[in-house]
Amino acid sequence: MGEKNGEDLLKPHLHKSVLLIEDTKSILMTEKTMLNDIGFESVVLAGDGQEAIETLEKNPSIGLIISDWNMPSLSGYEFLQWLRKDSRFNDIPFIMATSQAEKRQAQMAEGAGGNYYLIKPFGPQELLAAIHSVFETGFNSDTTFINKTNLSSSGKVKLTVAHIPITDHIVLGMLQHLILTNKLTPKHFELDIQSLLLWNPVQNKLDEGTIDAAFILAPIVMDLFSYDTPVKIVLLAHKNGSICIRNKSFGDIDLDPESLKEYFNNKVFYLPHTLSVHRILADIYLRNLGLNPGYAGQEGVNVQYEVIPPIMMPDFQAKDKSVGGFMVAEPIGAQAIYSNVGEELILSGQLWNDHPCCVVAMRDEFIQKYPEAVDEFVNMLIVAGQYVESHKDEASKIAVSFLDQDGKLGYSNEILEKVFLDANGINTHDLVPVLEDFDRIQKFMYDKLQMGNLIDVEKLVDMRFIHN
Repeated sequence: MGEKNGEDLLKPHLHKSVLLIEDTKSILMTEKTMLNDIGFESVVLAGDGQEAIETLEKNPSIGLIISDWNMPSLSGYEFLQWLRKDSRFNDIPFIMATSQAEKRQAQMAEGAGGNYYLIKPFGPQELLAAIHSVFETGFNSDTTFINKTNLSSSGKVKLTVAHIPITDHIVLGMLQHLILTNKLTPKHFELDIQSLLLWNPVQNKLDEGTIDAAFILAPIVMDLFSYDTPVKIVLLAHKNGSICIRNKSFGDIDLDPESLKEYFNNKVFYLPHTLSVHRILADIYLRNLGLNPGYAGQEGVNVQYEVIPPIMMPDFQAKDKSVGGFMVAEPIGAQAIYSNVGEELILSGQLWNDHPCCVVAMRDEFIQKYPEAVDEFVNMLIVAGQYVESHKDEASKIAVSFLDQDGKLGYSNEILEKVFLDANGINTHDLVPVLEDFDRIQKFMYDKLQMGNLIDVEKLVDMRFIHN
């Protein structure tokens, strides 16, 4: 759905007031701006569920509610339960806009009477689609498989792969470069790359089957698999590659554990996604300092997680002194350091050496129908990964053009070169999945974070095609 078309369809509803509930001010104002840009002139704000009840009773013209889940006083879920029991308001369309990315959370929201489940971080198009859906079709969170056409004009299989612009996905960019320069010549596939800015569109496309493969966070794939989405992990995208950054808006501080504990106490900490290894690494790092990180409304939390689009983290952090820092894939951290709004605290490989993070996930039907193409693709990615390791100067130049094709993200060769040359940074020479690593991820999330479902990782990871 194009933006203009979506706005035309919403015209009969734009006169309605929107109640927007969010406890983080920067996110609240960002979402308000999105709503104003869509065409909603009347946006009423509330900081938590309890304030929302009071606001709703004073504003009978509310025609749409968009609420965060994790908030102090009264959560979005508790507010939704109250809303659906009150005869005065129980027919107002409700969008749960939250970083709670698990499918079981969406099912809970639907069961409580929600009309749409929108996972943070999201952009204007995702918000517009959500609003259109609740006014036109009712509840929508699950996706339906779409059978796409795979034959290209060359007669080869068209392999559509999605990713976001981070150095974790340089192997895909290097493969594209090696193909374009005739250093590699696929016999069975033609590469079709979709570069997206946010994780959720990548997740949705993989779930619904409009792409064949994705470079995507491992815990997202694990959650999809646990709810019977037909996907497999066929390769790692990289190892290590992320960084923990401190907000330099506070000025210089000592970096000993006690000083850092005092610094992070009662501050916000950004994550790129709830279902991410970054969440695990952030927990390890902050708990080692003696802190108790979590989401708003959770008992005893003294560092509050917020999910923010990776590319927005440096800018958001620089403008908000309530933000202590973030854990993210490069080159976002290096860019924050280069812009003097962030300071490096620790690299992810120092918290868990050779940890997996992003993986190459593929749809089962593509694997079954085109095994020769999958075999060729996987092993060419292995070659590309080894090429990155042995040609880091060249890789940094290719990364700039691959990740920032239109120059809008501000990536530079100087920034990317630092990322690739760091001895404790990203490595791509060994992309073979280790089953024990995925088991460690799921057990940490399930036992310590009360997230996700335990799965059979041997059924999720398909290593038949790795033979280089």
